[in-house]
Amino acid sequence: MTAVPKYQWQPSTAEIAARAGIAVEDVVRFDHNTSPYRPDWVAGAAADATAFASEYPAADYRPLREAAAGYAGVAPEQVMVGAGADELIILAARAFLAPGGAAVADEPSYSLYRIATLQQGATYETVPRRGPGFELPVGRLTAAAERADLVWLCQPHNPTGLRNPDADIHRVLDAAAGVVVLDAAYAEFTGDRWGGWLDRYPNLVVLHTLSKAHGLASIRVGYSLASVDRTAALDAIRPPGSISSVSAALAIRALGDPGAAARTVSALIEERAKLADRLAGAGFRPIAGDANFVLCEVGPHAHDLEAHLMAEGLVVRKYAAGGPLADYLRFTVRTPADHDRLLDAIERNLP
Repeated sequence: MTAVPKYQWQPSTAEIAARAGIAVEDVVRFDHNTSPYRPDWVAGAAADATAFASEYPAADYRPLREAAAGYAGVAPEQVMVGAGADELIILAARAFLAPGGAAVADEPSYSLYRIATLQQGATYETVPRRGPGFELPVGRLTAAAERADLVWLCQPHNPTGLRNPDADIHRVLDAAAGVVVLDAAYAEFTGDRWGGWLDRYPNLVVLHTLSKAHGLASIRVGYSLASVDRTAALDAIRPPGSISSVSAALAIRALGDPGAAARTVSALIEERAKLADRLAGAGFRPIAGDANFVLCEVGPHAHDLEAHLMAEGLVVRKYAAGGPLADYLRFTVRTPADHDRLLDAIERNLP
């Protein structure tokens, strides 16, 4: 029996703290691309939301779908909600890929696309991005899209942070024989709004999350935008209660206050530029991305440096030895104090 592929997580914060001999609160996660800023209203809102903690959430999540629709500028019937964009990725594979089907993605990219595809018994074709620029190989991806049941796209792209030109996205959508799933987890950092694309492209499914710009990664809420028919196909296989009532209430509050996310994004963009400059000053080559992280070419000592940083409770993202990003590390944008600690550790541990 073929083993089902499984997503591989980094060690937990508690495990890292124990190894480093430091307090849990002294571990800094530069690997998760989450926000260092928690909404100031979240504690009180969570307490209020627990009034119905003993009850199941309403299975249709109508208030949450309406809040997401208002935020995105679409009809509620074009919205489906899930436990983060990750659940929606898995559901999209289940809805639009049959066993023996075919999916395509550019590579490197988010590993869950491959896992979700293979779990469906479908084939996974990759079209490589080439360094040092890592631009989208739109010609090869378009050709592959013509014969694929599903295309995975990430906009802005993870792990480079690059925003693919709109013209390239149009080319892929125009050529695609099947569904195009566009993972827009970092959309707020580029001001992208995808609702207006749905009328032109009934094969487009856009995924959003509250884990990045909204600073609510722990509540595990995401939502998709698509045609009414595509949304119905996703909703038909959605678990009835994968989002808790508390999480749904917090998500509704966040989606009703877009200014808060905009302020967080503005602060992180400012800090991203400063962090990239400091990493360049340390001798790295940052890629000028548009998300809430900085991918840097570090050199052949990248894995050794990652291990030294991990030993101090500073968790950065490394990539597989022998792969296209073996000499790279990715750093989530965090607070100025976190960056000071990171750069001090880098300077002390460079060869």
